[in-house]
Amino acid sequence: MTIDMNHRLTWIITTAAAFLVLLSCGGKSAEKKSMTPEETVSAFYAAVSQGDFTSAKELCDTVSMAEYISINETNWERMKQADSSLAAIAAAILAGVEIEFGSIEKSENKRIVHYTIDAMGGRKKEKVATVRKEEGEWKVEKITDAI
Repeated sequence: MTIDMNHRLTWIITTAAAFLVLLSCGGKSAEKKSMTPEETVSAFYAAVSQGDFTSAKELCDTVSMAEYISINETNWERMKQADSSLAAIAAAILAGVEIEFGSIEKSENKRIVHYTIDAMGGRKKEKVATVRKEEGEWKVEKITDAI
């Protein structure tokens, strides 16, 4: 493999990992039924993995997540324009992501959801999502790395 191919593969994997931070709803509408906090986080990741930022935004507190989504949406579009095969490879990697939920901390109208993302056969990342109840629906307010 040449250095250019190594650089390109590293870029694909790094870009896919960045989108893992966001990942939502693979065709499911958040309005069909009231989702649990875990289902909301899963739906968010599924939407992002498909480049469906409209659905991802619907699953978020858009005020707190607006910049977060905007940056990833811009990167997704830039990647598609640079090389559509890169976008296809990143989407394939993201489609294979598995989310394993751990503990959930409860407060009055928020849940702190601890989970692990497993991508590409063993590459795991521990994450924490803060979701809050907004007009009867859970919305992603913040996603961070677990400490």
